[in-house]
Amino acid sequence: MRANMLLLLLALFTALPLCATGSANGVADAQVVIHITDLEDAMLARLATQVSKDRNTTLEYSCVWSGVVVLKFSDVPVTERADAITMVRRLLGEAGIEQGVEFLHVTVEGKGPGKC
Repeated sequence: MRANMLLLLLALFTALPLCATGSANGVADAQVVIHITDLEDAMLARLATQVSKDRNTTLEYSCVWSGVVVLKFSDVPVTERADAITMVRRLLGEAGIEQGVEFLHVTVEGKGPGKC
């Protein structure tokens, strides 16, 4: 009986940190909605080229007229909203888009067996 209780406590103490962080290795999916002031076709094409270099990143939606772009990151090592914003800023910088960017919505969802 006492051995069973110790096993149960060990399992509980092992599982709690997993629930707190989302997953054991910090892998998550992130979706980021941004507004780019004065977005042009050429800018969007450069961004699409950068996005296509990473199989875990997709351009979910874009509208040049409104300047709204939705990016999705799958299985990325992020745990917080700030991590996702940093990834997007890096990606935009590689595409030559550094001015006029506003983050409208950021979602980060942990993955894995410890997801709560």
